[in-house]
Amino acid sequence: MPSTPAAAASATVCGTGYEFTDAKALPNATTRYATLFFYMKGNSACAILDNNTGGAANYMDLQMWPGDNKAAGDRDHGTFSEYAGPVYSSTLATGGRCVGISALMKNDAGTSNLVNWKGGYVFAVDSSSSDCA
Repeated sequence: MPSTPAAAASATVCGTGYEFTDAKALPNATTRYATLFFYMKGNSACAILDNNTGGAANYMDLQMWPGDNKAAGDRDHGTFSEYAGPVYSSTLATGGRCVGISALMKNDAGTSNLVNWKGGYVFAVDSSSSDCA
């Protein structure tokens, strides 16, 4: 998984007070083209899609939304050599909050997907258990 300096550097992109929660190698740990970083501050969540292709500018599209309400979500997309985001969700509830995430990255020619991931992630805001339904 990513080094502590990488996680710490990404946290500053989210803003003051955000703390590293988790990271996911995409599309997988063996073939990593991007890393999806998750951060929390109080009841607010932040995500960043880090470009791990060695400096090449790639089209990236990162979205995060509360539960199943995609219309209430946040999105960043464009051609980036470093990262897409940050995107935010400020609707975390006691016990945890499931957010939907989609992360897309195309090759530098824009002709094929290097990453096309969709899923849920639970931010635990206290010691109660919760999961994505």
